[in-house]
Amino acid sequence: MYLRLIGTNVRLLGSMHLFPTTSRRTPPWVAEGYDWAEALVFESDPPTILPFLKTEPQSGAARLQPLMSVDAWAQLQALWPVDGPVAPLVELRPWAALVVAPTLFQQVVEGVEPRMLRSAIAQAKPYRYLETAGEVAALLESIPLDAIGAALDLLVADRDEPQRTLERMHAAWLEGDLQAVQQIAVESPMFNLPGIRHAILDARNRAWAQRLKNIILPQRERTLVVVGALHLCGPGNLIECLAQPVEAVF
Repeated sequence: MYLRLIGTNVRLLGSMHLFPTTSRRTPPWVAEGYDWAEALVFESDPPTILPFLKTEPQSGAARLQPLMSVDAWAQLQALWPVDGPVAPLVELRPWAALVVAPTLFQQVVEGVEPRMLRSAIAQAKPYRYLETAGEVAALLESIPLDAIGAALDLLVADRDEPQRTLERMHAAWLEGDLQAVQQIAVESPMFNLPGIRHAILDARNRAWAQRLKNIILPQRERTLVVVGALHLCGPGNLIECLAQPVEAVF
Protein backbone atom coordinates (compact mmCIF):
# COMPACT_ATOMS: atom_id res chain seq x y z
CA MET A 1 0.00 0.00 0.00
CA TYR A 2 3.10 2.22 0.37
CA LEU A 3 5.61 1.29 -2.31
CA ARG A 4 8.93 2.51 -3.69
CA LEU A 5 9.60 2.42 -7.41
CA ILE A 6 13.02 0.79 -7.44
CA GLY A 7 15.75 2.90 -8.93
CA THR A 8 13.72 6.11 -8.70
CA ASN A 9 12.93 8.86 -6.23
CA VAL A 10 9.19 8.15 -6.55
CA ARG A 11 6.88 6.31 -4.16
CA LEU A 12 3.26 5.21 -4.53
CA LEU A 13 0.75 5.42 -1.71
CA GLY A 14 -2.66 3.75 -1.86
CA SER A 15 -5.18 6.01 -0.18
CA MET A 16 -8.81 6.08 0.82
CA HIS A 17 -10.67 9.16 -0.35
CA LEU A 18 -13.25 8.87 2.45
CA PHE A 19 -13.19 7.31 5.91
CA PRO A 20 -16.20 5.89 7.74
CA THR A 21 -17.23 8.01 10.72
CA THR A 22 -17.00 4.86 12.85
CA SER A 23 -13.24 4.57 12.21
CA ARG A 24 -11.18 7.63 11.36
CA ARG A 25 -7.74 6.12 11.94
CA THR A 26 -4.93 6.64 9.48
CA PRO A 27 -2.07 4.11 9.30
CA PRO A 28 1.41 5.40 10.21
CA TRP A 29 2.77 4.94 6.70
CA VAL A 30 0.52 7.73 5.41
CA ALA A 31 2.23 10.32 7.63
CA GLU A 32 5.63 8.75 6.87
CA GLY A 33 5.01 9.06 3.15
CA TYR A 34 3.95 12.69 3.43
CA ASP A 35 6.95 13.60 5.59
CA TRP A 36 9.35 11.83 3.21
CA ALA A 37 8.04 13.63 0.14
CA GLU A 38 9.33 16.91 -1.22
CA ALA A 39 6.49 16.99 -3.77
CA LEU A 40 3.09 15.35 -4.09
CA VAL A 41 1.02 14.04 -7.00
CA PHE A 42 -2.74 13.49 -6.58
CA GLU A 43 -5.36 12.01 -8.91
CA SER A 44 -7.39 15.14 -9.65
CA ASP A 45 -8.84 18.22 -7.99
CA PRO A 46 -12.35 17.14 -6.82
CA PRO A 47 -14.10 20.56 -6.81
CA THR A 48 -13.24 21.06 -10.48
CA ILE A 49 -15.58 18.20 -11.48
CA LEU A 50 -18.70 20.14 -10.39
CA PRO A 51 -19.26 22.00 -13.69
CA PHE A 52 -19.31 18.65 -15.52
CA LEU A 53 -22.02 17.01 -13.40
CA LYS A 54 -25.05 18.55 -15.04
CA THR A 55 -26.53 18.66 -18.49
CA GLU A 56 -29.66 20.26 -19.93
CA PRO A 57 -32.79 19.95 -17.74
CA GLN A 58 -34.70 16.70 -18.31
CA SER A 59 -31.96 15.27 -20.53
CA GLY A 60 -29.60 14.03 -17.81
CA ALA A 61 -30.31 11.37 -15.21
CA ALA A 62 -33.94 11.23 -16.35
CA ARG A 63 -32.62 9.02 -19.17
CA LEU A 64 -32.01 6.41 -16.51
CA GLN A 65 -35.65 6.13 -15.51
CA PRO A 66 -36.60 3.57 -18.19
CA LEU A 67 -33.57 1.47 -17.20
CA MET A 68 -34.48 1.26 -13.51
CA SER A 69 -37.39 -0.35 -11.74
CA VAL A 70 -40.27 2.02 -11.01
CA ASP A 71 -39.80 1.53 -7.28
CA ALA A 72 -36.03 2.08 -7.35
CA TRP A 73 -36.38 5.29 -9.37
CA ALA A 74 -39.04 6.61 -6.99
CA GLN A 75 -36.87 5.81 -3.97
CA LEU A 76 -33.83 7.45 -5.50
CA GLN A 77 -35.77 10.62 -6.29
CA ALA A 78 -37.20 10.72 -2.77
CA LEU A 79 -33.74 10.40 -1.22
CA TRP A 80 -32.01 12.90 -3.48
CA PRO A 81 -30.99 16.31 -2.06
CA VAL A 82 -33.46 19.10 -2.91
CA ASP A 83 -30.77 21.75 -3.18
CA GLY A 84 -27.01 22.08 -3.59
CA PRO A 85 -24.61 21.31 -6.45
CA VAL A 86 -26.02 17.82 -7.16
CA ALA A 87 -29.71 18.81 -7.21
CA PRO A 88 -32.03 18.16 -8.89
CA LEU A 89 -31.50 14.55 -9.91
CA VAL A 90 -33.01 14.96 -13.39
CA GLU A 91 -30.35 17.51 -14.35
CA LEU A 92 -27.40 15.29 -13.50
CA ARG A 93 -25.53 13.32 -16.11
CA PRO A 94 -26.18 9.60 -15.55
CA TRP A 95 -22.59 8.92 -14.47
CA ALA A 96 -22.83 11.76 -11.96
CA ALA A 97 -25.91 10.15 -10.42
CA LEU A 98 -23.94 6.90 -10.16
CA VAL A 99 -21.00 8.59 -8.44
CA VAL A 100 -23.11 10.61 -6.01
CA ALA A 101 -25.76 8.02 -5.11
CA PRO A 102 -23.65 5.79 -2.79
CA THR A 103 -22.81 8.79 -0.61
CA LEU A 104 -26.51 9.12 0.25
CA PHE A 105 -26.18 5.89 2.21
CA GLN A 106 -22.82 6.51 3.86
CA GLN A 107 -21.65 8.24 7.02
CA VAL A 108 -18.18 9.51 6.15
CA VAL A 109 -15.46 11.99 6.94
CA GLU A 110 -12.73 13.22 4.63
CA GLY A 111 -9.95 10.83 3.79
CA VAL A 112 -6.25 11.07 2.96
CA GLU A 113 -6.07 13.60 0.13
CA PRO A 114 -7.87 16.60 1.66
CA ARG A 115 -5.72 16.34 4.78
CA MET A 116 -2.51 16.06 2.79
CA LEU A 117 -3.50 18.93 0.53
CA ARG A 118 -4.16 21.27 3.44
CA SER A 119 -0.77 20.42 4.93
CA ALA A 120 0.95 20.87 1.57
CA ILE A 121 -0.60 24.31 1.08
CA ALA A 122 0.28 25.37 4.63
CA GLN A 123 3.88 24.19 4.19
CA ALA A 124 4.27 25.37 0.60
CA LYS A 125 5.00 21.79 -0.50
CA PRO A 126 4.58 21.51 -4.30
CA TYR A 127 1.76 19.34 -5.64
CA ARG A 128 0.24 18.52 -9.02
CA TYR A 129 -2.50 16.33 -10.50
CA LEU A 130 -2.47 13.32 -12.81
CA GLU A 131 -5.63 14.26 -14.70
CA THR A 132 -8.10 17.06 -15.31
CA ALA A 133 -11.76 17.03 -14.36
CA GLY A 134 -12.64 17.06 -18.05
CA GLU A 135 -10.66 13.87 -18.62
CA VAL A 136 -12.39 12.18 -15.68
CA ALA A 137 -15.80 13.24 -16.95
CA ALA A 138 -15.07 11.95 -20.45
CA LEU A 139 -14.17 8.51 -19.12
CA LEU A 140 -17.20 8.34 -16.84
CA GLU A 141 -19.40 9.34 -19.79
CA SER A 142 -18.30 6.09 -21.45
CA ILE A 143 -20.07 3.91 -18.87
CA PRO A 144 -23.04 2.20 -20.58
CA LEU A 145 -26.41 3.57 -19.46
CA ASP A 146 -27.80 0.11 -18.78
CA ALA A 147 -24.88 -0.59 -16.41
CA ILE A 148 -25.59 2.65 -14.54
CA GLY A 149 -29.28 1.78 -14.27
CA ALA A 150 -28.49 -1.71 -13.01
CA ALA A 151 -25.99 -0.36 -10.49
CA LEU A 152 -28.51 2.11 -9.08
CA ASP A 153 -31.16 -0.63 -8.85
CA LEU A 154 -28.72 -2.75 -6.83
CA LEU A 155 -27.81 0.20 -4.66
CA VAL A 156 -31.40 1.00 -3.73
CA ALA A 157 -32.12 -2.69 -3.09
CA ASP A 158 -29.36 -2.91 -0.45
CA ARG A 159 -28.89 0.52 1.09
CA ASP A 160 -26.50 -0.80 3.73
CA GLU A 161 -24.00 -2.06 1.15
CA PRO A 162 -22.08 1.21 0.55
CA GLN A 163 -21.38 1.75 4.25
CA ARG A 164 -20.66 -1.92 4.85
CA THR A 165 -18.19 -2.05 1.97
CA LEU A 166 -16.52 1.20 3.04
CA GLU A 167 -15.99 -0.03 6.60
CA ARG A 168 -14.60 -3.38 5.45
CA MET A 169 -12.30 -1.71 2.95
CA HIS A 170 -11.05 0.79 5.51
CA ALA A 171 -10.22 -2.04 7.93
CA ALA A 172 -8.25 -3.88 5.22
CA TRP A 173 -6.54 -0.66 4.20
CA LEU A 174 -5.39 0.01 7.75
CA GLU A 175 -3.66 -3.38 7.64
CA GLY A 176 -2.04 -2.55 4.29
CA ASP A 177 -3.71 -5.64 2.80
CA LEU A 178 -4.09 -4.97 -0.93
CA GLN A 179 -5.40 -8.46 -1.63
CA ALA A 180 -8.21 -7.99 0.89
CA VAL A 181 -9.06 -4.56 -0.55
CA GLN A 182 -9.34 -6.09 -4.00
CA GLN A 183 -11.52 -8.96 -2.77
CA ILE A 184 -13.91 -6.59 -1.01
CA ALA A 185 -14.24 -4.53 -4.17
CA VAL A 186 -14.93 -7.63 -6.26
CA GLU A 187 -17.72 -8.60 -3.87
CA SER A 188 -19.40 -5.22 -4.35
CA PRO A 189 -22.16 -5.65 -6.98
CA MET A 190 -21.53 -2.33 -8.72
CA PHE A 191 -17.85 -3.10 -9.23
CA ASN A 192 -18.61 -6.05 -11.50
CA LEU A 193 -20.96 -4.36 -13.95
CA PRO A 194 -19.63 -3.91 -17.51
CA GLY A 195 -17.91 -0.64 -18.17
CA ILE A 196 -17.81 0.64 -14.62
CA ARG A 197 -14.44 -0.75 -13.58
CA HIS A 198 -12.98 0.14 -16.98
CA ALA A 199 -13.93 3.81 -16.67
CA ILE A 200 -13.17 4.26 -12.99
CA LEU A 201 -9.96 2.22 -12.77
CA ASP A 202 -8.51 0.54 -15.87
CA ALA A 203 -8.50 3.38 -18.40
CA ARG A 204 -7.28 5.86 -15.84
CA ASN A 205 -4.46 3.55 -14.74
CA ARG A 206 -3.16 3.36 -18.29
CA ALA A 207 -3.31 7.12 -18.76
CA TRP A 208 -1.66 7.77 -15.40
CA ALA A 209 1.15 5.34 -16.15
CA GLN A 210 2.11 7.28 -19.26
CA ARG A 211 2.16 10.55 -17.34
CA LEU A 212 4.03 9.09 -14.41
CA LYS A 213 6.76 7.80 -16.71
CA ASN A 214 7.41 11.40 -17.66
CA ILE A 215 7.71 12.22 -13.96
CA ILE A 216 9.82 9.22 -13.00
CA LEU A 217 12.58 9.50 -15.57
CA PRO A 218 13.85 13.02 -14.81
CA GLN A 219 12.65 13.19 -11.22
CA ARG A 220 15.19 14.24 -8.60
CA GLU A 221 13.03 15.53 -5.75
CA ARG A 222 11.37 12.94 -3.54
CA THR A 223 7.87 12.55 -4.99
CA LEU A 224 4.89 10.77 -3.46
CA VAL A 225 2.10 9.71 -5.83
CA VAL A 226 -1.18 9.34 -3.92
CA VAL A 227 -3.95 7.33 -5.61
CA GLY A 228 -6.92 5.34 -4.39
CA ALA A 229 -5.90 1.92 -3.08
CA LEU A 230 -8.01 0.13 -5.71
CA HIS A 231 -5.72 1.53 -8.40
CA LEU A 232 -2.87 -0.57 -6.98
CA CYS A 233 -4.58 -3.96 -7.05
CA GLY A 234 -6.44 -6.26 -9.42
CA PRO A 235 -5.91 -6.80 -13.16
CA GLY A 236 -4.57 -3.78 -15.03
CA ASN A 237 -3.52 -1.99 -11.88
CA LEU A 238 -1.26 1.05 -11.96
CA ILE A 239 1.83 -0.93 -10.92
CA GLU A 240 1.35 -3.33 -13.83
CA CYS A 241 0.81 -0.44 -16.23
CA LEU A 242 4.03 1.22 -15.10
CA ALA A 243 5.99 -2.01 -15.64
CA GLN A 244 8.42 -0.78 -13.02
CA PRO A 245 9.75 -2.98 -10.17
CA VAL A 246 8.50 -1.97 -6.76
CA GLU A 247 9.12 -2.89 -3.16
CA ALA A 248 7.14 -2.20 -0.01
CA VAL A 249 8.36 0.63 2.17
CA PHE A 250 6.18 -0.50 5.08
